[in-house]
Amino acid sequence: MISIPKVTRQLLVLPVLLSACSLLQQAPAPQSSARPARPPLAPAVPDSKVEQLLREANRLAGKVKSGELNRVAAADQLNSYRLRLIGANPVDDNNFAMYRYLAVERDAGRLSQEESQARMEMRLREWLRRWPKMQPKPSQPVFTNFLLKLYGLPALG
Repeated sequence: MISIPKVTRQLLVLPVLLSACSLLQQAPAPQSSARPARPPLAPAVPDSKVEQLLREANRLAGKVKSGELNRVAAADQLNSYRLRLIGANPVDDNNFAMYRYLAVERDAGRLSQEESQARMEMRLREWLRRWPKMQPKPSQPVFTNFLLKLYGLPALG
C-alpha cells in the first residue's frame, strides 16, 4: 500500500479529490537485485480496476482544474464510469452518495476543504469497521478501495 503523508491526505478532500488525484505517485521500485525477505501482500495488478478508476479521475481532474467541469459534474461522470466498469454494489453506492453530497456542498461553498475531508474519512473508517462483519460482501468494492487508497487507508479485504 502507498503511504500518503497527512499533509497530502489533507489536500485530498473529497470534492477536491478529483483535482488531487494527479498528485499521487507510485513508490519507486527497489533498486537492489536481492530478493526481498517476503513477497508483498498484494502485488500490484498493472491494469486493476482501481487503477482504471484512478486514471479516469485524473482525466476528470484536468477538466475541473481548467474550469470545464465543476466538482459535481466530474463526480457524476466518475460515477457513470464506475457503474460501467464494475456495476453497483451497496458499499460503493453508499460511499459515492457521500462523495457526491460533499461535492455539492463544496461547490455551493457550504463546506470547507477540511470539513469535507473529515466527513469522507469518517465514512471510510466506518466502512473499514463494518466490513469484517458484513455479509454478504460485494465482490468488488472498487470505488471504496479507490477512495481508501487516496486517503492512505487500507483496502477492504
